Amino acid sequence: MFNHSPSPLVILFSIVQNSPMVARLNQDPRWEKTRQALLEGGRLIMAQKGVDAASVLEIVKAAKVSQPSFYNHFNSKEELAEVIAAKFFRADVTFKSRIFQTVKDPAEAIAINIRHTLKVATHDPVVAWVVVRGGSGRNLLRIGDSDQLVNMIITGIEKGRFRESTPRVLAEVIRAAAFPLLRNILQGTAPDNIEIQFAELVLLMLGIPVHEATEIARRPDPPFAEEGESI
Repeated sequence: MFNHSPSPLVILFSIVQNSPMVARLNQDPRWEKTRQALLEGGRLIMAQKGVDAASVLEIVKAAKVSQPSFYNHFNSKEELAEVIAAKFFRADVTFKSRIFQTVKDPAEAIAINIRHTLKVATHDPVVAWVVVRGGSGRNLLRIGDSDQLVNMIITGIEKGRFRESTPRVLAEVIRAAAFPLLRNILQGTAPDNIEIQFAELVLLMLGIPVHEATEIARRPDPPFAEEGESI
């Protein structure tokens, strides 16, 4: 049998992290400056080498801070990657809301979101790595009080654009299909224009006619769509 009790070091770390001393440090501008340096250094190294290949030593060198300082802020490089991704997805909630409110055709709105989701693997591989890994990373896709992808599908059904279906199930199917595609892009094995091909397939699944799905999937993005990504 394995002993699943936390080790003394883990218990000690938890006590220290929740102590009044650490709370005071969190309010120190130097604390925030160090944390920001680690976030920027981590993003740089992980984007260059991938999260799995990056080391804490390389990250602290890029951030120009000491290695012990890293563990004052993060338990591991994986936690650092998730914090980087969480910042992205919090900003992305605003982007998704703007797409939903501005693009009146639900089919076009979903196509924009899908294309940008897959582009994450090229433009921000750290975020894509967190999503592909699953767990809490996938939960980041649902930050906010409502699920905009589900809302887009509901609106499309109500407007007669999409066939009758269960919106939440469809949203989960779309996301589940996107994860292996993100992995393929990260690994360099995805075909060219995979984001357009996937957007077209999703529109076909929603009931959009073939010729229209092809045209919508290839429409240029609205100018503000360059500001955010992800479904």
